[in-house]
Amino acid sequence: MQKHEHHLFLVWLIFTGTVSFLLVLAWQQDVLYLLYTTDRSKISVAISLLYIFVTIHCAMRVFNISSQINDSRKVESMIINEKNLKLVVSENKVKIDNETFLPDCLVTDYIHDLISKTNAERENPDARNTGSDHIEYYESKLKSPHEIGWFTADIMIKMGLLGTIVGFILMLGSVSNLRDFDVTTMQKILSYMSSGMGTALYTTLAGLVCSMLAATQYQMLDRSSDDLIDSIRHLTRVYVLPRLS
Repeated sequence: MQKHEHHLFLVWLIFTGTVSFLLVLAWQQDVLYLLYTTDRSKISVAISLLYIFVTIHCAMRVFNISSQINDSRKVESMIINEKNLKLVVSENKVKIDNETFLPDCLVTDYIHDLISKTNAERENPDARNTGSDHIEYYESKLKSPHEIGWFTADIMIKMGLLGTIVGFILMLGSVSNLRDFDVTTMQKILSYMSSGMGTALYTTLAGLVCSMLAATQYQMLDRSSDDLIDSIRHLTRVYVLPRLS
């Protein structure tokens, strides 16, 4: 069953809208205020800024991949419905008949390369490549921008763990200089220990939550990229390559 043409964008929008609603709810309940004021290391602020960066990057990637998916479906429809299909390269663009050009997109670039490769092999049979299909180049081109997102998600977890260490250092530091055991001193020590424990727990919470949310977004992008590559591979093998052979 074919997905809606804006499936990726709609799924990402629902996900982002849900996260935004929960953030507003957390702000109204003073959960975010408690998080940022309790964290003496301010690592949770850095994690939040990283998550905002990741979300903006995901939004741009969603727009790009969604546009590529929609364009690939247009190309597929044009090729399948063309009765007198004749794929040629003209003016560095791909034509399917005497007048119609394919829209500029990833699948068109791939078809352009296939046509050029086939023409070169006809002129020089010794240069025929029996290796793997060069679709891997386009797959890498499509998915390589996501590596920064996966790296950032991993960094968020490590920053959360770093905050845990900092929190325990703050907590134990208040005990190391203990000299008197009067009530006032013990109250201060308990206050410092509570602050250090809060730093440890809240930074860990921020790191884990933001990392999971970021990973979910990039999983959506990778999955949609795989679907796009599979559709390109199917289109070219079933409808394009037989016309070029």
